[in-house]
Amino acid sequence: MRVDAREIIISIHNPGIRQARSLLRRKGRSEERAFLVEGVRAVTDMLAAGIVPALIYIRDKPEYHELLDDLDAPCPVRLVSAEVLPRLSDVLHPQGIVAVVPMSAVTTEPRFDVWRDDFILVADGVRDPGNLGTLLRSAAGAGVTEVLVTPNSVDPYNPKCVRAAMGAHFLVSLRQMTWEPLIERLSTISVIVVADAGGEDVSDGVAWWEPCAIIVGSEAFGPNDRLRDFATAYVRIPLARNLESLNAGVAGSHMVLEAARQRRRAASLNEPSERRRVR
Repeated sequence: MRVDAREIIISIHNPGIRQARSLLRRKGRSEERAFLVEGVRAVTDMLAAGIVPALIYIRDKPEYHELLDDLDAPCPVRLVSAEVLPRLSDVLHPQGIVAVVPMSAVTTEPRFDVWRDDFILVADGVRDPGNLGTLLRSAAGAGVTEVLVTPNSVDPYNPKCVRAAMGAHFLVSLRQMTWEPLIERLSTISVIVVADAGGEDVSDGVAWWEPCAIIVGSEAFGPNDRLRDFATAYVRIPLARNLESLNAGVAGSHMVLEAARQRRRAASLNEPSERRRVR
């Protein structure tokens, strides 16, 4: 860990601070190909996952000085005044540590460490960053092999999305895709399910053990028509007490976790070889 103790940054006009602040906006993240991870737990978990940030900013206060000894960060660490550090966050009372992370730290290659078959989550038109962050975290827990984000969705590197995902960015394969490559990718999948409150099928009645993709759209508008054309099933979640629907984060999480449950069950029951086993 390289701590520059010679200077405490006290100005928001410092070039590094200006660059980090630009990452609060989508345009800045796109130009710099980097994003922010903030908070003690988030940064600690990120480092534990082997992710190397470009830089860490930490508040110049005694309790955070003690944290430096525990971090053992493999990157430069800069001390920042208590007045400047909050300018690197979009929350009212941020924690005192922010990491600048290159987007290249998030893999775009499918992960088959849990399942041998494709198990894809498509976030289509999910505009709320908290919902998308929830989907990413659930996808990580379900062992989803790829998360594909459509152009009309919120930026998955939005600070609120990163906070909601709680480190899941580093545990999933994540790609932002334009329509043509996305449709080409889905054309290879045999089971393509659209989460739809008015769907004819129910979520526990789908052959999830086959190569599958789950499309989760916005609660207000649903998935894009271009993706609906590829669907092999429209699936609803059975709800009691006349509840009409769940938000995208909860509904998508239920779908991927139900699919993972069925996949585990198929593996444990020694189903025929075409139902691929969990590694």
